[in-house]
Amino acid sequence: MNPERDYLAEHLIAIPAFRALLRAVEARQIAALDLPRPILDLGCGDGHFAQATFTEPLDVGIDPSPQAIAEAARRGMHRELKVLDNNAMLFEDSAFATVLSNSVVEHILDIDATLRETHRVLRPGGIFVFTTPSQHFAEFLFFADFFRSIGLKGLSKAYENYFNRISRHYRTDSPETWLARLSRFGFTVREWHPYFSRAASHLFDLAHYYSSPTLLYKKLFGRWIIAPYRANFVLIESLWRRYYGEPPTKEGAYLFFLCEKK
Repeated sequence: MNPERDYLAEHLIAIPAFRALLRAVEARQIAALDLPRPILDLGCGDGHFAQATFTEPLDVGIDPSPQAIAEAARRGMHRELKVLDNNAMLFEDSAFATVLSNSVVEHILDIDATLRETHRVLRPGGIFVFTTPSQHFAEFLFFADFFRSIGLKGLSKAYENYFNRISRHYRTDSPETWLARLSRFGFTVREWHPYFSRAASHLFDLAHYYSSPTLLYKKLFGRWIIAPYRANFVLIESLWRRYYGEPPTKEGAYLFFLCEKK
């Protein structure tokens, strides 16, 4: 990790504010890892996360979306890109030393098949590092908490379900569920921790509505931010900064896992 790199400032001028805070936190913790090569970026999307996290291109990126792969190619942060189903990766056994997947596994319907394939393409002792929403993801949202606090538990639950639906989540599992699942598919968990506190999640939720105009900008101009200058984000950056550097939390809306192939 480059100690002089400000991941929060970089993200704020590139993507919507709600996503900028979360991705900046993730970028900082993943950039701090010494990941052996070659690296497979599982679910690389449009390549922004790789561009905003690493200084050198990753070896291979895969994603089922041709549009996302085309945008990732323009960013140039992967030496090779493939439109592939993560459940049939079409690589040789033990092809990679690291598989990286940032906030992707929650969107995969058949997670067992993906973990089986991940284990196959990793060399013995290889690293699988990923992040994913926890069981607290929807519970920690501002409006879910607000409705619950005034006794509207049904409305709170409906909001949680709505948010998971628009986020296209198939699962938001507990650490215990993940630990059992990873062990079953041949991984040893070397490190895991929760991150993104309830307070950070409140801002994350509210910022979705603050950032709604960026959807229009993306459709009209092909980019989320039309004036990508740090000075335009002074106020929100000062607020986000507190949560970008927040200390470890006992319970978080997200989970980080660093695993090793047995």
